[in-house]
Amino acid sequence: MINVTIDGKPVEVEPGTLVIEAAKKVGIEIPVFCYHPHMKPVAACRMCLVEIEKMGKLQPSCATPVSEGMVVHTDTAPVKKAQAGVLEFLLAQHPLDCPICDKGGECPLQDQSFAYGPGATRFAEEKRHFHKHWTLGPLVVLDQERCVQCQRCTRFMEEIVGDPVLVLKERGARTVVDSAEGRSFDNLFGGNVVEMCPVGALTSHPYRFRARPWDITQVSSVCPHCPVGCNLTLTNRDGRVLRMLSRENAAIDQGWLCDRGRFGYGFLTDEGRLVTPLIRREGALQPASWEEAVSLVQARLSGRVGALGGGRLSTEALAVFARYLREAVGTEDLDWRTAGQLTSLPPVAPGAIADVDDAEVFVFLESEPLAEVPVLGLRIRQNVVHGRQAAVFAMGARVATDLDATEMLYAPGRGGDVVAGLLKAEGALGDALRSPKKVVILWNGRDEGIHRALSALVAGRQGETRIIVTGGLANAQGAERVRFMPRAGARRADEILSAGAAGDLDALLVLEEDIASLFPDGKLAKDALEKTPFVVSLTYFMNPTAEAADVVLPLAAFAEADGTFYNLEGRAQRFEPGAAVPGECRQDWEIPFLLWGREPSLAEARRMVEDALREKPFAPRGQTVATDGLLLGASVYYRGITPEPHLSGTVVAPKAQFEVSPKTAEALGVADGDEVQPEGTELTGEVRVSTHVADGVVAIAAIPGANTLSAPIRLRALERRL
Repeated sequence: MINVTIDGKPVEVEPGTLVIEAAKKVGIEIPVFCYHPHMKPVAACRMCLVEIEKMGKLQPSCATPVSEGMVVHTDTAPVKKAQAGVLEFLLAQHPLDCPICDKGGECPLQDQSFAYGPGATRFAEEKRHFHKHWTLGPLVVLDQERCVQCQRCTRFMEEIVGDPVLVLKERGARTVVDSAEGRSFDNLFGGNVVEMCPVGALTSHPYRFRARPWDITQVSSVCPHCPVGCNLTLTNRDGRVLRMLSRENAAIDQGWLCDRGRFGYGFLTDEGRLVTPLIRREGALQPASWEEAVSLVQARLSGRVGALGGGRLSTEALAVFARYLREAVGTEDLDWRTAGQLTSLPPVAPGAIADVDDAEVFVFLESEPLAEVPVLGLRIRQNVVHGRQAAVFAMGARVATDLDATEMLYAPGRGGDVVAGLLKAEGALGDALRSPKKVVILWNGRDEGIHRALSALVAGRQGETRIIVTGGLANAQGAERVRFMPRAGARRADEILSAGAAGDLDALLVLEEDIASLFPDGKLAKDALEKTPFVVSLTYFMNPTAEAADVVLPLAAFAEADGTFYNLEGRAQRFEPGAAVPGECRQDWEIPFLLWGREPSLAEARRMVEDALREKPFAPRGQTVATDGLLLGASVYYRGITPEPHLSGTVVAPKAQFEVSPKTAEALGVADGDEVQPEGTELTGEVRVSTHVADGVVAIAAIPGANTLSAPIRLRALERRL
């Protein structure tokens, strides 16, 4: 450790710590514009200059590491003069349009001008003029006149994301930020630059001119779109969520959000949102009161009953539903696993997100973190691209990452055999697994053979192994931990639907999941919905599952409710309401109490959670879902809550893209770029020929309609792009 004194306060820090970070440890804030703790220092803005004894001139605290005995002063006359000079220089060309700037009231340049600025300027020349309201892409707007060239945005895209789509153009006084030639700024992490911009140069289309800091409230929450559990701050005005910002939790998200998390709130106020219960009368769903709907469900939810879904419901709701279904309805046929999942919990050696920082080898087992858990994928990418870890992908198709890694491609269903042979494998991977190196395995949690083989792999290693399951929904671990899944002898998700399709089910309860569109076997799901006499759907919007239901109950969303999610490392995170509940929607944990005929109680729901957590875990059984060469991806960008108006028209918007190997393309008679339509479906899309797909496999995102495909998949070319 190194001993430093800052403004008379002694502090002990690790070697290599920057002066600015050492100052934070004793509560001293040094003003900055360009510095960001997760990026390399560039000392571009000079706002953080400090005086260090025995050094001849002021030093940038963001780029100066501490040394033993260093004495630093942050508030001397030379420091104050330098800070005032920097601000005077920045404001010389700044448009000073604070009354109409979206950043007004929460702008670091504004705040620092008041705190450290000179109060007057010697510059009276006409200011420079560049593009205003310059559309960089579908979500981000740039005002070039406001930019102070801190380079946070360009560095983030290059260093963190690895996509240098934002660049500095021109030189000297004409320097501006813009998108690279011929590029639209549509990166999946691009929204982060809006939040990190220290001025009002970068703003977002969805929030632009919607509110001011003094007429909004901020509420802490958790992202509902994937199991990472990124921390959020909801911006609320008049009961409506107008913006979602990151709320840094270093152990989970490092302050980053993917665009699905940052902009995935438009569904809350979408005009198609269901706000009243619906009951099927004379063949059509019609509005009804809660009393009518509850009475009908109580009367019909009996006999042979199955319950599916819930991976995005709160843990409290799932605990109450599980108790209600077992004790009041008398069924054990309940399962959250509607996407072909086996488990959300590792069989052994559970890992934490922080484990990726000191891992020496990554093994991705049928998992692509940048697609399934984007912010975790971004964290992994930082370590791999900087040469600290080796990586290997073992899967049927690798479509969502540019990481330089070894590939082991195989047909779906062979994962267990592949994992069983890893310790004996020749080459760098086998050597690494047989060594004492720390290995982090990321697995999508689907293949039962992999589940069995992982235990043997961990037991056979001499080094530390940590396993993270990436494939579940936001609260998959919560669902599994409170036992919303079948005990021994009860039916799994696929067996529940098979029973429904065979007429062996009296009622089916579907919890916030469109199984008709997203269950891997679409035909089975639709047959079950059609042939089950009574179907209840809890949902936010009408969808093919709700359209087949006899009762539809409207749900309050995460931003309108209290609850708890368990993220993929088993961390419990509570959220609270940040918006008004629309219409007659009810919080998810209230509904099972109503069906039970009991007064809803959040405290009682949480007691049921504690009771369930003390139960002995069930051994999961894999589902029988025939893939026949079709590999459905698990991207959060397609399985998130929809519709999502802010993301329509972006790269996040669902689209069909069929990825095949050159050999498979030749066998199917298609070429790269062909517009195709699989026979017997209405799904059209583009063929992408890739060497990252196993022969005999067709990979496609899990978008509505994809589950209607089956193999052999015969793709009919509609037109060949030149």
